[in-house]
Amino acid sequence: MASDSKAAGNAVTREIESRIKQIPEHLFEVFLEIREPIEDEIPAILLKYPENFPDEHLKTVTNFAYPCKMPSDEQSEHFAFVILDSTGTLFRFGYCRRSNRESTCLCIISFYPWFEVFYKILNDLSQVIVSKPTADVKQLLSSLYNYKLLSIEEFHENEGKEEVKINILSKNFNYTRPDPRKLPSMLSNRNFSVMVSRLGPELMLCLFSHLLFERRILFVSSKLFHLTACAYGCLHLIHPMHWQSIFLPILPASMTWTTQCSTPYIIGLHSSLFSTLTMDELGDVVIVKIDERKIESQYDDLSLFPKYLIRSMKKGIQQSSQLAGDHLARVFLRAMAFTVGNYANGFDIKNDKLDFDRERYLESYLGSHVHTFMSAVANTQMFEQFSRYRTHAQLERETDIDEFDLEVRNLQKLQQSKKVNIIANCAS
Repeated sequence: MASDSKAAGNAVTREIESRIKQIPEHLFEVFLEIREPIEDEIPAILLKYPENFPDEHLKTVTNFAYPCKMPSDEQSEHFAFVILDSTGTLFRFGYCRRSNRESTCLCIISFYPWFEVFYKILNDLSQVIVSKPTADVKQLLSSLYNYKLLSIEEFHENEGKEEVKINILSKNFNYTRPDPRKLPSMLSNRNFSVMVSRLGPELMLCLFSHLLFERRILFVSSKLFHLTACAYGCLHLIHPMHWQSIFLPILPASMTWTTQCSTPYIIGLHSSLFSTLTMDELGDVVIVKIDERKIESQYDDLSLFPKYLIRSMKKGIQQSSQLAGDHLARVFLRAMAFTVGNYANGFDIKNDKLDFDRERYLESYLGSHVHTFMSAVANTQMFEQFSRYRTHAQLERETDIDEFDLEVRNLQKLQQSKKVNIIANCAS
């Protein structure tokens, strides 16, 4: 649970709240070609770029690249892990392409959460490594590493469009920069679409309730790609809030003790490692068994949700099967607009400065049937950081209107029109 927001510390910026570095210096931090270990040996690094990347970080990376022993007949796959930056707060994403044919894993570490882009880059690099000399591989890596992206402001001015184009080795390499302001769709977001196909909307609704109350959530699967997709994909369900606790979408064998932590977490664990755990030591963890398409939990968190919110979400989920685009993601965004859209009710002036007061925020729900639900959400670490960032944005006059803000406005208009109709009916 979060500490009292009255005791506000340093300002929470967009970077701090999202845990995503806003202006990385390079497209990626390091590329590695890692040989698959034999028995218990340490995975060997065959190629590193840039060569001056500090070696002290590489052991951690190789452990995540080969988190467990994989069957020799297992198909090649993409997956992604997370390691923290030097501050211990921001995410660095480890994108991997494991190939049984070459017995290697290609890995790119980057601050950018661009899954489709880096999976495509890894595919291209795989072909170049097989067909070209090392000097050509490094030439492509150098072009990618030093590529100058548009600034965030320039990207927005260009309507959220940018093509990363590299013409080298007698070939054009093109990658489309994603727009983080857009909601995930079944066609554009691989993690989200795979999560939907593996879990289904009904299980996603149950998962959403556990996420909102910051439970300990353990994903289990025999496919690293499915672990990646579900662990990352579920973060879209709680947008615009961001998970603030332990986040390990791929957990290596050397870190299985983490599953016993008492703090909230999202962890992805290969089924071969899950079978070695003692269930009594896990405690009240929510287990999402992806391969079996089921969730095991002692919590009935959905029962705490307002009934009309659940009805609305189920109706939207049913309609989403007939509608394309971002409709399913928008169902959850509307639920978040209902849940935390009134955050401005907690704004308070203290010592001539704007602050957020959680007690003031919850006062507006006193006596309401949703007070228990709203109180549970307001006492999470996610809401703590969300409210502090929104306070900071108000102070700094950050005026960017995103999809969440639009849904909040639509909800407020709908609620206002209902009030007008009630008054009109009473007067007639």
